[in-house]
Amino acid sequence: MKTTVLILTIFVNVFASAQMTSNTSDSLTEYTSTPVSVYTAEYLRAYNNIKKKVVKLYPYALYAAELIDEIEENSKSIEKRRKQNKFYKDSYSDLKGEFKYFILDLYRSEGRFLMKLVNRETGMTIYEISEKYRGGMTAQSFKLMAKVWDQDLDIRYDSTNAEGKITEHVISDIQAGIIEFNDEFVPLDKAAYKEAQIAYKERVKKNRKVNRTRAKAFRKKQRKAKRLKE
Repeated sequence: MKTTVLILTIFVNVFASAQMTSNTSDSLTEYTSTPVSVYTAEYLRAYNNIKKKVVKLYPYALYAAELIDEIEENSKSIEKRRKQNKFYKDSYSDLKGEFKYFILDLYRSEGRFLMKLVNRETGMTIYEISEKYRGGMTAQSFKLMAKVWDQDLDIRYDSTNAEGKITEHVISDIQAGIIEFNDEFVPLDKAAYKEAQIAYKERVKKNRKVNRTRAKAFRKKQRKAKRLKE
């Protein structure tokens, strides 16, 4: 960051000097340059953190929007309300089946972020999707269950707050080809989910063992330092 500021300072000084030199002649020389964006270290950390989430979760939000558009289009040909409700219910079950194990494999923060992205792409919250395709009572039961897991089905995407602005920046960079991105939807089935859970538990077990070893070594070092002082 300091190097960047130094380079920009030098550039501005040289540019100012060149302008002063050119003013002594009868004609003015016009200088043009491409604007350079300068971001703070804090912003870059937030950008990289959100970029990881967007790259992982955005394909699923896009796929959800695609499925919902397809459901809405197909429902137009169904005239009777009862048949349309059944179609919605079956479609919702299919939609939930596509996402079930993938969602179960997410961290809570990732789950909340995915709900925001789905709202961005569909214009509906998860609660509104549940209410439309499964009815108000079922949606309310889903909402209560979600609260137990510290999730809010009414959560909306806000492009005006800090997280939303950076998310828009990341998506803009994806669309510009600056960030490598694969929008392919890869469903996670039950077997793959179980494998992922086993791998996760192994990582947790390994990390706990490492942390215990480090804590033991630290305590030993403290005791040794204490004896030397005595």
